[in-house]
Amino acid sequence: MIFSALFSLNSLIIITTLLIAIYFYLTRNFKFWSSRGINGPKPIPGLGTMWQIFSKSLGEINMDNYKKFGKIYGLFIADRPVLVVSDPEIVKDMNIKDFHLFVDRNDFETGDPINDRSLFNLKSDDWKKMRSIISPTFSSGKMRSMHPIIIDCIKRLDKHLSDKKEVEMKKTMGNLTMDVIAICAFGTQIDTYNDQKRNEFILNAQKVFRGSWRVWAVFVLMQISQKLLQWSGLKFLDPTATNFFVNAIKSIVTQRKSEINGKKHKDYLQLILNAQNKTMDTSDDQEVIGGDKSEELYGTTDSLKYNKPKGDITDTDLLATSLLFFVAGYETTATTLAHLFYSLAISPDCQQKLYEEVNKFNGNYDYETIAQMPYLEACIAETLRIYNPLTAVSRQAVEDYTIGDTGLTIPKGMLVNFDIQVLHHNPEYYPEPDRWDPERFMPYNRDKLVPYTYMPFGLGPRNCVGMRFALMEVKTAVAYLITKYKFVKTANTTIPLKPKKYEILLTTDAINVGIEHRI
Repeated sequence: MIFSALFSLNSLIIITTLLIAIYFYLTRNFKFWSSRGINGPKPIPGLGTMWQIFSKSLGEINMDNYKKFGKIYGLFIADRPVLVVSDPEIVKDMNIKDFHLFVDRNDFETGDPINDRSLFNLKSDDWKKMRSIISPTFSSGKMRSMHPIIIDCIKRLDKHLSDKKEVEMKKTMGNLTMDVIAICAFGTQIDTYNDQKRNEFILNAQKVFRGSWRVWAVFVLMQISQKLLQWSGLKFLDPTATNFFVNAIKSIVTQRKSEINGKKHKDYLQLILNAQNKTMDTSDDQEVIGGDKSEELYGTTDSLKYNKPKGDITDTDLLATSLLFFVAGYETTATTLAHLFYSLAISPDCQQKLYEEVNKFNGNYDYETIAQMPYLEACIAETLRIYNPLTAVSRQAVEDYTIGDTGLTIPKGMLVNFDIQVLHHNPEYYPEPDRWDPERFMPYNRDKLVPYTYMPFGLGPRNCVGMRFALMEVKTAVAYLITKYKFVKTANTTIPLKPKKYEILLTTDAINVGIEHRI
């Protein structure tokens, strides 16, 4: 009995000591921000401040934190300190003036090469190399050559809508954007309306970045222990969806490589294959004079010159970045289109003004013409302000960095989150920020915009490489469809839309909109 009692007591002491040690390990950095006079939500062991995702959507969390703690505050991913910034001057400094000190988005290493080697996660010279290869895909010359293909995709959507009276916009626009990205980036036709494989492509695309316990668990485990993450076998990207797209891309690549004196492809995939083979195709790279001027509002997309890449492009590089293109090209553009048509449906006066502008061009929606529709541009800009797919973007300091005149020095390796949600919804910059008002972005009002408070595609050299393409696709789809249909709210239209919890990208419940044929 005595031996048994002593054994139990020793076991209790060991377990208690172990738990105390784990607690102190998990909380060892929790005084990082308070010791520097920086406020923020209170962290808890294991999760840090990520416990907030259980209460509200990311956008709502960001707004609540800003209201409580201001334009600069501290978070914790597990026990790792992360700085959050929504001060436009600091945003400018870190993304443009001092970009060379914030080149990388993060240092997350998941152990999954398809995730770690994507353009979004590549670092330093690896990112510069891949970006310089991909950028020519989005020259105005190449985009103008792809514009008729987009028109064909929109005509297939038009045919699909012809007998509909009400549609769920996210699903409908997802059909269009998957159709477009498949043929423009990979030269592959996917009939998203009739093909039996449609569900496979769409459903797997939806899975890739969908929020789930797995995604957030990976975030936490990455910070606690890389070895623990590898031992768990958890992947940031959904394994079934990843395997589906990797196999699809491999099939397309195999077909391309087997072609002998066949069709000369000029899409994204061919640029990667050319780089892998140490060849270049710069035909049609010249800019179109008098073309799209979106960069005046959204910022430039290509500050890197297209030089012959140094080093090898591996099959993993090709697959990783191709998967990102497939999914990002589908998801974010579909989200923008869905929310734009929704906004038009609940703002009939704005819809009428847009219809009148587009209708003046008598059905001409070519590449140059869609760039001459300022109200269309303003409608898209305002939609991206309110309903931006990402709530924040991150950068990592490559050396110790003192922030402006704040006196705060952040150490090398620290992550900084630039809060897009707060910048876009701050009444200091956008009066009545929750009201959809395209007039904010009309040319005669742009001098009222506060610089560096608008960054729907990011900011600086590491902004979205596909920005031009996405805007061209959205403009063309809206210009074409607004003259065919009137979009109206119905009994099933939710006002306002409610964002979902746990999601990395903006996701709401069904976006139901009625459609009426124009006479």
